[in-house]
Amino acid sequence: MGDPVKPQAAPRAPAAAAPAPAIDAAPALLQEVRKTIAARLGVGRHGLEPMLDELGQTLARLMPGPGDARLSPEEQQKARASFAGTVDTLEDVLEALHRSGRAGNVLGWGDR
Repeated sequence: MGDPVKPQAAPRAPAAAAPAPAIDAAPALLQEVRKTIAARLGVGRHGLEPMLDELGQTLARLMPGPGDARLSPEEQQKARASFAGTVDTLEDVLEALHRSGRAGNVLGWGDR
């Protein structure tokens, strides 16, 4: 007779993705983005300030403090779309700066 059948290991479940940060962490995350941009770009960050300010204002509208008026569902949807568009634009600009830095045109940004 043949060897006894060895039990097969149970298939592993796929690793769970890291949980998304809580919405309460968004303002702190935006501050970290500002700090990182300031550290990497120095004076060059000033061109990005309007986008970062817009993100902060949209976050404030989406996450009102106690006693502040909440947006209607339609206004929330518009604010989220605006936020996503601004984040996409900021991402594109930062990626372009990173590529430029790697090419040697912007000191400090492409260094890792």
